[in-house]
Parts: sequence; structure tokens; C-alpha cells
Amino acid sequence: MTEVELNALFNISPEKVENVYATNTIKSAQEIRRIVKVFSIAQEQKDKSSILSARGIAAFKAILTSNN
Repeated sequence: MTEVELNALFNISPEKVENVYATNTIKSAQEIRRIVKVFSIAQEQKDKSSILSARGIAAFKAILTSNN
């Protein structure tokens, strides 16, 4: 998800003057925490998939070299 999609999903709009998110209410602070959590989860999933991809490539190369 992009930042714009998350903003629309959580009904958060950045402060136009300061270009930061307003955290003047508990609800808006909670929404920002949720967005940060979504990005953290997405990054963790990306890291795990790249590790699995690297392992898969290494295993595939091992199979190819053993068949020669």
C-alpha cells in the first residue's frame, strides 16, 4: 500500500503548513501508530521473502551443479 492509500483508509490528512501529521488527539496518534505498524509488517514480509528467494536460488544452483 502506498502512503496515499493508507491515508485514505485511515482518514488521516497531513498538515499542509508543516507537512507533518497532527497528533493532537489520541485517535489520530493511534491511527499513525497503525500506519507505522503496517509499514513495519510490510518490510518484514519483504525481508523474509527475499531470504527465502536467496535460499531457493542457492538450492537451485546446487541442483544444477550436481546434475553436471
